[in-house]
Amino acid sequence: MSMSPQMESIVEQISQFKLALATRQAEEDDGSREILDSDTFCLLLSGLPSFRRLPGVPEHMGFDGLYRCDSPEHTAELKSYLEDVFGIHDADTLQTQKTEFFHIGSEYYDFACEWDGHPNFQPEDLDEEELQYYIASRDFASQLRDLVGTQGFQAWDVGERIMLTRAALACGLIDEQTFRDLVVKDARIASLMFTNFIDYAVSALCGCVYYMFVTMERVEDEGLSGFLDINMKIISNLFETGIWDLNSWCDTNYKQLAIREDQVQQLLPETMESVTGVASDRILCDGFRVAVMFREAPKIQSDSGWRFLAGDEDEAFLANPENFGAFPLNLIANYSPDIIPFLESPVGAFFLRDEEGNFITANNSPVSTPSGDPIAYG
Repeated sequence: MSMSPQMESIVEQISQFKLALATRQAEEDDGSREILDSDTFCLLLSGLPSFRRLPGVPEHMGFDGLYRCDSPEHTAELKSYLEDVFGIHDADTLQTQKTEFFHIGSEYYDFACEWDGHPNFQPEDLDEEELQYYIASRDFASQLRDLVGTQGFQAWDVGERIMLTRAALACGLIDEQTFRDLVVKDARIASLMFTNFIDYAVSALCGCVYYMFVTMERVEDEGLSGFLDINMKIISNLFETGIWDLNSWCDTNYKQLAIREDQVQQLLPETMESVTGVASDRILCDGFRVAVMFREAPKIQSDSGWRFLAGDEDEAFLANPENFGAFPLNLIANYSPDIIPFLESPVGAFFLRDEEGNFITANNSPVSTPSGDPIAYG
């Protein structure tokens, strides 16, 4: 679709912002990389929305620790805000409402699946009004597709959800343990989908534009540019003050792996130490061996393109990106060492286990897997 002058300007602004950050990163890169601890990482992920002033928060919640309201009056003010605006008054409503309000990452995922020729549903099954909304949203999002790629608008959702969780902690609706339990899911999404704050920032900026478009009943109002400007100023400040560092990120996997770190053997050459693949949680967390392996075009430089399944994942499981994790190929090989001879196969290769448990070449869809239960590794 052809872009309006406003959208052309928006895309150009974000493109130039991304280029400027990437250029600065290249100039400052000395080969070092700061690995953030998980608590700090969660606070920084909420950098954009947490920098806004909330009722009951005189300035902003900061990033040096978990914020608490400084008076009973401020506590009551923030509680009232969360209840009136979001319907949040305890841990249960927080968990449901933060997703109810912020889910544009899932919408983009539906669009991306359709663009790739594997739709999650058939748009023609929607009623007339739903179809109009879907088409308008999809076509608008397509204008930002070249900027965000497969990462979509996830950063916007992650930041906003963690901000709400921080606010609930600040006014006493939840305790610290509940806070950590609730932010793990969003931190995990961020750690898997992004590798630095530059890509995270671009996703958040595109997300803010799309979110405003949807909020304005899918009409391209001139307010889109103004909302982008506000959020771009905040993100610029996050980088300029060093709150978001160009060479820092978190490598915490946020998954309880079936193989402990001290059990992992070095099965692949050390030169492949940073090469990753994507595996199902049925393998990573439940401990089943690989039954299906296929190689796609890599998504990022460290990605091998290999995808691994246990063989019993249904369509609902496969459709949820949270059920997968990007990990070193060496780790995945520890679950199934017999994948190693196939790892040099080219993009497009697809193997599955036959009834004797041996890998055979196949041309089936990755959903087509051997019958029977998966087998635990080892």
